[in-house]
Amino acid sequence: MRHIIIGGNGFVGRETVARIIEEGKDEVVVVDLPQSLAANPPADHPGVTVHPADVSKPGSLDPITLNADDVVHHMATQLITPNKPRFGRDAFFRKCAVDGTAEILAWMKRNGNVNLVFWSTDMVYGPVLEQPRTETHPMLPFGPYGRSKVAAEALIAAAVAARDVNATIFRPRLILGSGRLGIFELLFKAVDAGRPIPLIGSGRNCFQFVAVHDCAAASLLAAEQGCPNGIYNLGSDDSPSSYDLLARFLKEAGSSSRLIRTPGWLVKGVLRTLNLVKVAPMDPEQYEIADLEVSLDTTAVKRDLHWQPTSTDNELLLAAYQAYSARDRRG
Repeated sequence: MRHIIIGGNGFVGRETVARIIEEGKDEVVVVDLPQSLAANPPADHPGVTVHPADVSKPGSLDPITLNADDVVHHMATQLITPNKPRFGRDAFFRKCAVDGTAEILAWMKRNGNVNLVFWSTDMVYGPVLEQPRTETHPMLPFGPYGRSKVAAEALIAAAVAARDVNATIFRPRLILGSGRLGIFELLFKAVDAGRPIPLIGSGRNCFQFVAVHDCAAASLLAAEQGCPNGIYNLGSDDSPSSYDLLARFLKEAGSSSRLIRTPGWLVKGVLRTLNLVKVAPMDPEQYEIADLEVSLDTTAVKRDLHWQPTSTDNELLLAAYQAYSARDRRG
């Protein structure tokens, strides 16, 4: 089997490539932006081919010979960074998620390939209207990132209906593992300094993570099973409350920081005000869910793909902090 991994030099992509190399039975083509490939070259391995491309540009994938039995893993995405860009954020996220998806689908159709694994996000859901949050939960995203993924999923649904592709769509919770910090860099800096850690709300809600290695496993399971048509949540099992998660983390990290519960409505009101002038330290799609019960039901993926999470939220948070600390020690 050959895997074409669009966004293959990103967080989940690199983990997936590493797993394919480790198993030693398949080939992989890593597709990513030229600047990403230059800054952080993929693994040098005889089973790995690299193709620089911006998938939002028509024809960018045409140099890749796509065989009928290849599997295309669409992992390309623009990450959420607060206030970047300050304006035109819908167009910014749509370029990769929507324009890129349209180009990938057209390229696959031209080559007679129907095998697609698409990486969406649980941010398509927005406010919690039903609990537990299954794949049928209404989609009312809080911001442009989630909206772009809803639009991309709609393109794929139309292609499935036309029988142009078989598509497995994943909606993961917050992905953690060595190599990505994002919003957690603020937390880890405060932990190292022993500063108080304010929660948004009481911390009684479960936040839920999913391990990057479990995401790689899901993508490969879908490929092995012929990319069955379906949408699947991904998340850890038995998530503790946010307060209990962080309290245990502070103890294991040996930090003198203390957790402070706050009125969620008040903190989010302040953050919304700061967001109006583009100086909020968090994006609305991050802080609006901070005190909500956002954990996902993963019954479907366990039943259909026989996927199981292998790491707990506690393990993932501590491992991410340890990787951050090791990076700082290296300078």
